[in-house]
Formats: sequence, structure tokens, C-alpha cells
Amino acid sequence: MQHWRDITVVAGSKAAVGAVVLLGGFTAVSDDDFARVVHAQQWALEPRLDPTSTSWLPLPFWVYGSAMKLFGPSLAVARSTAFILGVASALLIYAAARLLLTDRRDAVLGAVLAALLPWSARLGVATVPELPTAALALFAVATLVKTERRVRWLGAAALFAACLSRYEPWPIAAIFAAMSLWDARRDKRLAGPAFAAVVGPLAWVAHNAVTHGSAFHFLASVRAYQQAVSTTAVSYPAALLREEPEICVVGAALLVSAMVRRSLPTSLRRVSVALGGMLATLTIAALPGGAPTHHAGRVLLVVWLAMAIYVGAGVRAALRDRRRHWFALLVLAVLPMGQVILRPWYARLDGFIDRSAEIAIGERAAEVAGRERVLLEVLDYGFFAVQAGSGNPDLFVVDRSIDPRKPRGHSSFGASATIRQRAARDGVEWVVARVTPVTNRLGSATVEIPPWGIWRLSDPSP
Repeated sequence: MQHWRDITVVAGSKAAVGAVVLLGGFTAVSDDDFARVVHAQQWALEPRLDPTSTSWLPLPFWVYGSAMKLFGPSLAVARSTAFILGVASALLIYAAARLLLTDRRDAVLGAVLAALLPWSARLGVATVPELPTAALALFAVATLVKTERRVRWLGAAALFAACLSRYEPWPIAAIFAAMSLWDARRDKRLAGPAFAAVVGPLAWVAHNAVTHGSAFHFLASVRAYQQAVSTTAVSYPAALLREEPEICVVGAALLVSAMVRRSLPTSLRRVSVALGGMLATLTIAALPGGAPTHHAGRVLLVVWLAMAIYVGAGVRAALRDRRRHWFALLVLAVLPMGQVILRPWYARLDGFIDRSAEIAIGERAAEVAGRERVLLEVLDYGFFAVQAGSGNPDLFVVDRSIDPRKPRGHSSFGASATIRQRAARDGVEWVVARVTPVTNRLGSATVEIPPWGIWRLSDPSP
């Protein structure tokens, strides 16, 4: 009974946090959210092993695409899937906490605290795979503190899924394999999970070798993108503190207190080695341009989730100790006050994208154009939000490529004549573009959602 009550509390907390984030107007972390939705929509129409043929790993597209096959390729389905995966991730974090801690109440508090972290809250409803990946990786790390073969196999399975979703868990997979082989000295049956943990990365490397002619084609693609956009090297240790300072400061204080009292959790050593190894690897990879180009917080999430678990246990321990009540009360005050009041003064959470207008114009384009093709203006990566909002990305003829690794394509939207020429070349009847003096020469817009409009080219010009 208590077990199901704990699950209800954790799942309910995560669902409530997600609802608050969505009601607060959050739509996406970045244009990656919509690009991923578009690829999933295309996969739902035409499933294939490698949905994007790029550096993006395939498992998230298989999951979202499968949901779209069942319930329709709409943005609403993608967002519902993200919400459900967010709640499932919270339960997986709770399962990890149960492996790491002895008291189930500590595990519940840690999992709820993990759900409340700002990065966790937003990624729990975004259509990107970072939270499920971090939860899978954390669960796998937690299985390292147990020697039961069944538990370790579950950890290897979690790593297989995580490593086919994001690259950050790859160092963890290597450390998991090394630790499992070390443990196999006493129990040879643990060698199986050791090798299984690295199947995901090896399979992807082999796929790249066969498909692209280079085992590390994906790494070259990431580096080429970073060089093209001139991104600076990311300092992950600095970002760790800057973007979630409350949990880092409280976690450090509890760590020092536990060291002084000689009451460090026995599970902390292996967790620290695994996550510290990941952090070190990412920091080194960032120097030559081999690390992700997006928000650093999305990469570091698994570290903050682990901190939340141990902070939850530390706070409960302090509450049980009358001599340390003041410390527990201080922690309980610092966490919410820091996130709501003080955070804007001393820290930041990287900015998020608002593509509400693009989503709305995509929805209307699908309604008014029906099966007729639509020429879509491209100024930035917001065009993915238009496609995702329509539920049918193949409806659109994208005007040009703006991939920084390639020569920038010429826009057809410099003059109304070139727009009509491009539309005639591709047999397009409709145009979706920003409202400008140029597009106004196409005639009266059928639909206008500032700053976007939809024009039917057969309408007479003014």
C-alpha cells in the first residue's frame, strides 16, 4: 500500500509541476523541439531505422513517431507524449532513489525535489529527450550500488535506451561497463550487463560506418556545426552552478556536513565516479568542439537529479536531528526563495523560445490549403514550428536551407515576382510568409496572424 502511495505522490507531483509550466505559457526550449516533432511526424508517415540521417540518435523519434502512428501526427500528440514521458521519468528517478537510499520516505522527497528543479520542470513537458535520458542514466548509475544480476541487467537496459537517445550517457556506459567487469571478479554473471551497456554506442558507431562511410560521422557533423556558428567552448562545471545554484549550494553544504559527521551515504562513491566521469568527458570534448551546441543545462540534468535525491535525504535527516533543525529549515527556505526571488539577481536559466505565432499559422495553413502544397518562407529555424503546428510537414515546400554548414540559400522572398516564379516552378498554390511590403503585393492575405500571413496565389493582385 505504501509503495503505491509513494508512486502516486511522485507521479502526481510531476504532473502538477508540468501543468503549472504549461499554464505559465511555456511552449518550447528551443527550435530543436519543433525540429524533432517534424522528424517524428515524417517517421510516422514513413518509418525507417535512422529517422533523420544526421547526428541525432534515433530512439526518441521511434517513440514519438509510434505515438503519432496511433493517435495522429499532431503537435498536441507530441506534447502529450512529452508530458507522459515526464511523469514516467519522475517514477524512474524515484526507482533510482530507492536503490540509492535506505528509507523510502527519503526517496519520495528526493524524487519530488527533482521534479521541482527549474530545468527538470521545463524539460518534463518539452518535446526533447533530455529528461527521459537523464532519468534512464541515473537509474543505470543507481544499479551500480547493487550486485544482484537482475538489477544490473535493468541498468544495462536503461543505458541502452539512454545511449540511443542522447550522447551524454555514453561516458556513463563506459564507466558502468568498467565497474561491472570489476564486480564480475566476484560474480562472473555481471560480465553480461557490462558488455550490454555499451551495445547502444557500438551499434550507432557501426551504423555510421556503414551508412556514412565513417564510424564517427556524427561527431564530425557536430563539430562542423559548432565551427559554422562560431560557438564558444562550454564550461560545464561553471554552468552546473550557474543554472541550478540552489541545489548545488545546498548539496555542497550537506556534503561537507556529512563528511564532518562521517555519515556519507555508502552509494555516493560510485554515483560520484560515474557522474564525475561524464562531466570530465564532456568538459574535455567541449574544447575541440565535440560537445552539444545547445543549452548546457540540458546536458547537466542528470547531475542535478542525483543531487536532488541526496539533498532530499539530507533534509529529512536534519529534520530528525533536533540539533540540526535550523539547517533543515534554512534549506527548505533557500530552495523556493532562491528560485522565485533571488535567482534573477545571481543566476540565470537560459532563455526559451516562443513560437506561438508560427504554430498558429501552421495550424491555419493546414486548414485552408487542404492537400495543396504551400511555399514556406525561411528566415530562421522557426519554420520547423510552422511545419510541426500543421501536423503535416510534407505539406510545405521549404524555400531554402539555412544550415550554417552549407552555403546559405537565396531567398525567393526578395520580390513578389520571384515568389511567384518559385511557386510556379514547384507547382505551389499557397504561400506562408511574414507580412511585409513584398508579400502584400501578392494580394490580400487569406489569413493573417502577425507577423505571419497566408496568401493564395490565384487571388488577383491589388
